[in-house]
Amino acid sequence: MKITFIFPRFKYESGDPPLGIAYLASYVRKFSDASIDILDTTFDHSFNSIHDYLSQNKPDIVGIYLDTIMYNDALRIIQDVKKQGIFVVAGGPHATILPESLIQSVDIVIRGEAEKPFLKIISHFHLKRFENINNTWYKNGNKVIKNRSKYEYTDLDGFPFPSRDLLYMEKYIERCHQFDSLNPRLRATTTIVSRGCPFSCSFCQPTLKRMFGNNVRIRSPDNVITEIKELKRRYNIDAVFFHDDTLTANMTWMTKFCDQLRKANLNIILGCNTRADTIHNNLLKTMFDAGFRELHIGIESASQRILDNIYKKGIRIDKVKPIIKTIRTMGFNTMCFFMIGAPTETKHEIKETIRFACSLPTNEISVSITNPIPETDLYQIMLNKHYHMSKNYDDFDYYSGKGFYSSHKKELSYKELKKLQMLFLGRFYSNPKRWIYIWKHLSSRGGIKKMFIKLRRFV
Repeated sequence: MKITFIFPRFKYESGDPPLGIAYLASYVRKFSDASIDILDTTFDHSFNSIHDYLSQNKPDIVGIYLDTIMYNDALRIIQDVKKQGIFVVAGGPHATILPESLIQSVDIVIRGEAEKPFLKIISHFHLKRFENINNTWYKNGNKVIKNRSKYEYTDLDGFPFPSRDLLYMEKYIERCHQFDSLNPRLRATTTIVSRGCPFSCSFCQPTLKRMFGNNVRIRSPDNVITEIKELKRRYNIDAVFFHDDTLTANMTWMTKFCDQLRKANLNIILGCNTRADTIHNNLLKTMFDAGFRELHIGIESASQRILDNIYKKGIRIDKVKPIIKTIRTMGFNTMCFFMIGAPTETKHEIKETIRFACSLPTNEISVSITNPIPETDLYQIMLNKHYHMSKNYDDFDYYSGKGFYSSHKKELSYKELKKLQMLFLGRFYSNPKRWIYIWKHLSSRGGIKKMFIKLRRFV
């Protein structure tokens, strides 16, 4: 059997390889004799290339990943694939939360983790009997069959490492920007060691819980260290960034992992996402001694009202600056995430956030426009406040879109938000304290390319 997985990332070039679909490919490889390949559009935004490839290779099944802002591009691909008579399986966050938006266009929709359901689809493919495959919707003639939701979560150590050999890894390594404040020339890549998130931020939940369950599962330190060794051996990398939502949420695991890392003496630079309320001095020292040098921290807003009532973030803004100062004093570089344009957020509150961000001793920031991804708690909050939601999923692009509007006179328009976004970035990076960050990019060809890729997201 021949299977092609498609990752339809047309909008933005990125240094983040699609590890979710690479995990699925490795799992199917391990437990079946199917021939697997991945079509990743990150570096080739051509629908014709996809059409030609599928016409020549004629896979039995196409599996396609979707998040919400990929929906329109993915649907265009799906329509072409179906015209070629190929069986289509859809999965990913959008398929999980809105299967009804896909089931009329594809043969099967997988909700949640895809590894086990996809393997069962393969084993039942020739008989076309899919009625006992949990967490799937499929069509039987004109009827949509909704199989029961029963999540059977697997120990993550039982998964093979992602099939990076099916990806353009050298291009991803060249474009990986997670360590740019340290050195844009570093050969770096990303990994994921857990599934799930224990926090309740309204812009993410309950989607993450529907994808991965209520509990966080995490791989053993030994398993993760083995993967890092393999990444060093195969790709000669200098640094690894953990793309988990909050790697420091489990302090016991983190301490054990850092102890084993230090003993392994891998000579590798590390980074991760974290929260201001999950780190303290002892943990930071442990992480630094193990090789961590880059921390990315979600702050979102300087308005406690927005943090509490809209984002459900669960952090105190008055605690943020002291912890950022501590992190920087201990030798870490940092990037802080912010969002502007939350429902009911005023221009004054946004400008307070800009002032707050510019006062932080952080190396980098990312500023996105708040967008309520459908079926999240934030989406429901906005419906309750009588906001009108766009029917076009492209509008929910948090870099350069606005998927909602209100007739309220004080509501900021998309045009106003874009001006504030540019003002935010301009004020922050025009400060002489950040000129060294800009110079690090301009002093090398690779750094200039990375800066251009990042700027394109906001223009």
